[in-house]
Amino acid sequence: MVEVEERYMIRELHRHGVSISEIARQTGRDRKTVRKAVGEPLLSPARKRQRKGRKIDPYTAYLDKRIAEGVHNARKLYGEIAALGYAGKESMVRYYVQPHRQRTNNQATVRFETEPGEQAQVDWGHFGYIQHQGRRQRLYAFVMTLGWSRMMYLEFTVSANIAWWLRCHRHAFHYFGGVTREVLHDNLKTAVLSRSSNGQVHWHPRYLDFAEYYGFQPRACQPYRAQTKGKVENGVRYVRGNFWLGLHYIDLADLNQQALGWLNTVANVRTHGTTGEMPSVRLAQESLLPIHQRPDYDTSLVTYRQSSRDCLVSYEGNLYSVPAAYAQQQLRLRITETNTLYIYSATDDEIAHHQLSEGKSQRIVVAAHYQELHPWSARPVRQGAIQEPAPVVTYTSLVLDAPQVQTRPLSVYAQLVEVSHE
Repeated sequence: MVEVEERYMIRELHRHGVSISEIARQTGRDRKTVRKAVGEPLLSPARKRQRKGRKIDPYTAYLDKRIAEGVHNARKLYGEIAALGYAGKESMVRYYVQPHRQRTNNQATVRFETEPGEQAQVDWGHFGYIQHQGRRQRLYAFVMTLGWSRMMYLEFTVSANIAWWLRCHRHAFHYFGGVTREVLHDNLKTAVLSRSSNGQVHWHPRYLDFAEYYGFQPRACQPYRAQTKGKVENGVRYVRGNFWLGLHYIDLADLNQQALGWLNTVANVRTHGTTGEMPSVRLAQESLLPIHQRPDYDTSLVTYRQSSRDCLVSYEGNLYSVPAAYAQQQLRLRITETNTLYIYSATDDEIAHHQLSEGKSQRIVVAAHYQELHPWSARPVRQGAIQEPAPVVTYTSLVLDAPQVQTRPLSVYAQLVEVSHE
């Protein structure tokens, strides 16, 4: 067989007037071979490969029938045809079903508009990582959009836990100057614990308590129907494509100050593409429920820890001391928005408090906690341990005024707390 390169050389020699016999002599090829190389195209047309039968082929009629009935779950369909004798892989079923799923996903939908003051939509976005309090942490963006005015609120956090979920809601309410009658969101674990077989939502008790406190109705999207909160998802994309591009910031507080400036000078004063008006102008017509008649909801995070033999409890990689009388006991921890850690006994008595320390692997101790120990059994404070609460840069939220927070019995938290395993 004559390779392409040799055929090219033969054709070039012939094009320059070299005879077939001379080319045969120079290349060592038979004259018939040279003549064939000169007469045929340089690149022979590729042979059309015989298509092999696929293992899935005998089952495509069945799959088409099930897809027409609205079944697009590849795993379910794989199980059905496997029971009929299909011996191929599940990936082949997924590959076969995918074009049909895309056609379903691309079906047109009718834009759903809400009345003034009726609905706000909420979503989280993940924006990579940030160096915060001495370590690399995930960076989240909380976005709330008012459905009628398209007024937007944006706040960045390093956690999406229940405490920050509630705080960001509260900050948004303050920014807007009120609350909508309904708040729509995804099926996040900070809002929806589960759904029953009939679709009934089992709400996170803390979030339900928060909603009742402010007077709004929480509403979760139907599973696989996240487009029902399209306004806020568009908002997250808008943040990525406008505010986030080319952004430089120093730390989390600086990032949130820039976010506030962007909201006030760009996002909420632009002419919105759908409404044709500025969100800040339409806000006045939202008729929001007032929030200023009562103290702010206490968004403290509550969790439980077992104290050690040496009178310490662990929280986020650091150890904090408790009085010796409470060694080896189950204790309740409450972490406030100002990063103060309060520790309570089983009878809800406050037994210690510390300012949360930055970094990891630190011991924050109060020497007085060990005075009850006998002198011969007291363990000295390890050299290098912090004996006073370490100074900490507290989180600066977009709500600049220190809020008045509601006062509630600690026993209330016991009914609402989601036990943390952080």
